[in-house]
Amino acid sequence: MFSSVADVLITGIAGVSIKELVAVLFPHLARVCVDQVFRSGASVRIRARTATSEAKCPGCGALSQRRHSHYERRLSDTAVGNQEVLIHLRVHRFWCPNDACDKKTFAEQVPGLTVRYGRRSITAGEALGDIVLALVGRAGARLAERLAAAVSRMTLTRLIRNLPAPPSRLRRCWAWTTSPCGAAESTARS
Repeated sequence: MFSSVADVLITGIAGVSIKELVAVLFPHLARVCVDQVFRSGASVRIRARTATSEAKCPGCGALSQRRHSHYERRLSDTAVGNQEVLIHLRVHRFWCPNDACDKKTFAEQVPGLTVRYGRRSITAGEALGDIVLALVGRAGARLAERLAAAVSRMTLTRLIRNLPAPPSRLRRCWAWTTSPCGAAESTARS
């Protein structure tokens, strides 16, 4: 009946609206307005826009309602049905109302979806982070390609460098050693 997930997204299912289907498959898009979902070649494309009228300046935290401009960001997202998903997200730039702030203009960020300068959604970045912790280099790149998230081995290497360090647990180390006479001695600090 349907040849791919994209056909289901475009056609819809009896009793289920496109908005409901998108909300189930892409819960991280809840804070944006999805205008269009379509297939382009081997990928599913989503056109969306932010619906906010104000944003906080990342420099000083002041709330701004004065829009400067808008532009389109392209984000790679997690695959659906072994098809690459690309989000074309229209975001606004705002003027910072604080004259003392170093940032004159700033781009709004969508919580749970975007990070500054990011080209991947947060969920796609987390998925690649999991892949890179298990498999680095060529093996990780092959698995990512199989999961419709084509990245190079060097990208995965950069990702592992950017991951936060695991919390260190300080342990009080001590051991037993044997002296030349055969007597056991504790090396624990007193």
